[in-house]
Amino acid sequence: MKEQLPLMVSDILSRKHFEQAIVIAGVEGLKRIVKWVHVVEVTNIRNLLNGDELILSTGALLKDDEALFVSILHQLIETNAAGLCIEMGTYLSEIPAQAIMIANQHKFPIIIFKKEVPFVEITQDIHTMIINNQYRKINDLRKLFMEEKKRVEEYEWLQGWLEGEHTLDSINEYLLEHGVKPKSTESVVVLAKLFSFKEKSNQDVTYLKLLFRSVFEQNGFVLFSVEKRNAMIFILLNNRPNKNCKERIKNAIQSIEDSEFLRKKSTAKIFMAAGKFVETLTDIHKSCQTAKETLRIQQEMSKKEIYFYEDLHLYRLISEMKKHIDLQELVKEYLQPVIQHDQKYNSKLLETLKVYLECNGCKQDTANKLFIVRQTLYHRLDKLDNLLGKDFMEHEKRVALEFMLLVKDYITPYFLDSKNQIME
Repeated sequence: MKEQLPLMVSDILSRKHFEQAIVIAGVEGLKRIVKWVHVVEVTNIRNLLNGDELILSTGALLKDDEALFVSILHQLIETNAAGLCIEMGTYLSEIPAQAIMIANQHKFPIIIFKKEVPFVEITQDIHTMIINNQYRKINDLRKLFMEEKKRVEEYEWLQGWLEGEHTLDSINEYLLEHGVKPKSTESVVVLAKLFSFKEKSNQDVTYLKLLFRSVFEQNGFVLFSVEKRNAMIFILLNNRPNKNCKERIKNAIQSIEDSEFLRKKSTAKIFMAAGKFVETLTDIHKSCQTAKETLRIQQEMSKKEIYFYEDLHLYRLISEMKKHIDLQELVKEYLQPVIQHDQKYNSKLLETLKVYLECNGCKQDTANKLFIVRQTLYHRLDKLDNLLGKDFMEHEKRVALEFMLLVKDYITPYFLDSKNQIME
């Protein structure tokens, strides 16, 4: 929206009746604001002006009286008039040199007409300009107000939806107003949190919102968004009859993370988390709450690639345990001998233990996955027997070790430094 700038003396010089006008002094003051125009033919005008008036005069009372001219000029300057326009010839033959000097010093424009001009038409023309300009300003302010009011109402409505305040009829009415008729009622909330844009700007945030919208729409979702500080909340409505929402969201997240924009922002990190998939539009708040929990857990753990609430599994339990138990001590109790051995000998026993458990104790699969020969694996397993006990593959102990490995993953997070930059 183009801003309506205030009317200046320079604007008035472009009007029809000023085509032959000459600025003989105060050229540097042509950007003075003009709020009104007065025809003045009195010698004491100080109390008649409010400031920013352009004065028109025939010079009838001046009659080549230099002292009177200078007196009137000082009054105009003191009252912050916009300028003085004088009709030459009938009463005045020239402008006093002292007046020109004073006008130049104060950057006060003096404009002369070398022939008679219709002051009535001039005042009508300029007053019309001023009034129209003011009307456009008021109209533009009204538009800005309505746009801002609409934006606030939209934000509040979507926030109410995220908090479970709306009925199904209200939601359907809202979707209808926006021309949305999704092919499924399945929906989910996705959160995106940004960290460490060195010079984060509104332009970057706007681009990201457009990127999210484009990518998710390409993957078959209708999208509504709410922005909060350095986080964006997206309500995704499935717009395809099939049910592979999770796969499509994962594809969309991968596309965003691989986007050229984020690759160029090498100092930036973005966390994305999806809540529960819900089948009813009135349950969006449940998806929002679980998306927040997923994001919180994701930021605490090292496995940043877990995007979905339903994939957190034991990590949710670990997150709750962390509130009450010193997890680091718990991990030490079970894994400290292996961790210390790896640190002292630069070995890979902890990795071997993890893969061996993942492969359900199958030695061939473990060796293949670790890219080592079976003899090397046997040697490492003997070391694990010595450090953990020969019973480490028995059911209860094995389950405990598997759980401790998850806990260790959880408490080895991406740390944020004092500038909110993410460090591995």
